[in-house]
Order: sequence, then structure tokens, then C-alpha cells
Amino acid sequence: MLKFLKSKFRRSGETSTTETRSDGKTGDFIEYEGYRIQPTPKHAKNGWTTEAVITREIEGELKTHHFIRADTTSDQLGAIELSVTKSKATIDQVGDRIFSKRP
Repeated sequence: MLKFLKSKFRRSGETSTTETRSDGKTGDFIEYEGYRIQPTPKHAKNGWTTEAVITREIEGELKTHHFIRADTTSDQLGAIELSVTKSKATIDQVGDRIFSKRP
């Protein structure tokens, strides 16, 4: 699947990478505008969820935001694509405010 992600999502200024997380599992992520997007769709009753973890280092601190959207898809690759697309749109619209605590 990593080869698919690399070819599918690499555009100017983007890279796709695999890293080992602190829990020992590996995860694919896309770098976009200084953020890391890791699609995390899950198989659910109605299809695949649209989920991702967005991270960015700000002033030496790693900030993380996990989002889930109501959109579902019938297959995993479609869910990965949609999760990345929604993440990019969120980054473009909200930027670092995505990491703000809400009251």
C-alpha cells in the first residue's frame, strides 16, 4: 500500500513516508505544508470511516489532532484518499488553529 500512497499523493512539496511509532507499529504518512497526515480509516458497519491524525511540531512541541468525518466509503483505498483530501482541506482552511483547545 505504501507504493500506492507514494504514487497517488506525491505532488510538488509532498512526500510519503513510513515511520515507526512509539507503540512499535509502523504507519504511512504524507507530509503537506509542514504537517504530517496519517490516514487512519477503520472498517465499520456502513463502510470505511474517514479519519486521520494530523501532526506538526510547533515551538519544539509536537501537536496532534485526530479527526473523524461522517463520510464513509466502500473500500479502504478510497477511505485513505478521502482522509488525505479532507486533511489537506482542513490544513488549508484552519492551519495551526486545528491544535487549539476548544472551551
